[in-house]
This record gives sequence, C-alpha cells and structure tokens, in this order.
Amino acid sequence: MRRLMAAVVAVPLVLLLGVAPVAADTTGGGGSGTHFGSFSETCSTSSGRQVCTDTNLNVDPNGDGTSSGCLDIFTYSVSAKGRFTFMSDNFGCNPDVSLTVGSDFSVAAVPSEITMQTCAAHKRSCSDGADVPVSASDSLVGDISTTTTRSTTVSGGCTFKTTTKETFGDLAGTMTVDAATLDEQGFVDIVDETSTVRCK
Repeated sequence: MRRLMAAVVAVPLVLLLGVAPVAADTTGGGGSGTHFGSFSETCSTSSGRQVCTDTNLNVDPNGDGTSSGCLDIFTYSVSAKGRFTFMSDNFGCNPDVSLTVGSDFSVAAVPSEITMQTCAAHKRSCSDGADVPVSASDSLVGDISTTTTRSTTVSGGCTFKTTTKETFGDLAGTMTVDAATLDEQGFVDIVDETSTVRCK
C-alpha cells in the first residue's frame, strides 16, 4: 500500500516579475515531505450481523516543515445477506503532529491529542467529542522502493525543471487510540522535490 503522489510545479509570481536577463533559482518544491498512514480493522458478530470498526490514522506534511495528523474511526454492520448499515463515524485532525522516521524506515508518531467529532446514524448532525490521545509505532515490511521523475516546462522565456524523488514502503506495527492498542498495517512515503527556473 502506498500513497500516490502527483508532482505539481508551483511558480511564485515573484519569479515572473523583475527577472534579470539571465536568472536561475533552486528551491525545495512544495510537494516535499513525509506521508504516513496506518489502518486497522476489528470485527465481531452480534445477533447474526457482523459489526466492524475501521480505524485510520494519516499524517501528512503541512508544507512548512510541520505535519498534520487525522484520525477516523468508522463503524458499520453487515447482515447475513450482505446489507451494509452505517453506525457511526468519529473523526478529527491535529495541525501539529510529530513524526519520526528512522534510518531503517521505522516510523513513530509521537502521542498527540486529536479533538474528535462524532456522527451517529440516529442523529441528524455531528457533535463535538473528546480529545483522544493517538500514537503509532511501525517497522518496515519488505523492501523500500524509490521512484525518480523529472519534468521540464517551457513558458515564454523561462524554463522550469522539477525533480521528484519518492521513497516508499509498506509498514506494520501498532496504533494506540485512547489507551486501546490495535495491530495495524501502514505505509511511509517520503517525497523530495526540487525545482529550478531559468529565464532569458
């Protein structure tokens, strides 16, 4: 499992204004950063129906060197005839989550509190919930893969070049949500994007 990334070249307006006859600029691209995701599913059978809870934790870069984390806990049931019924959805995000990636591509999401909202099947609107502590610890499963893409865009007298290196791998470990520890599977996706612009 991995997150598919699309490289987008963002050209600040300031680069297009007041450019010298020959200019070159090298900067880190806006798409750089580390993406982490983990997923756990638990199911039980009650009164002939299977009740399952899917727990998803995703951490993504904000673009300024920090990361945001979002947690979603989705509960549903499936009847013996395969009928799906929504039961509840708890979700929330924290704009400041600490993520550490080791040299062996192990990942640790430092404990953070996420303010949750709750949507239930029998209610017409969602309600505010509690602050839920969340953390995760994962190790690499299998091999690390690396993809490098290069693109060139010519606009007027300017040439924009972008190189995107993406390193990704599958993970497995545990996720702790409000003191409950869950076995989970996940991924890490590290994107390093650099851009250059040269104008005549």
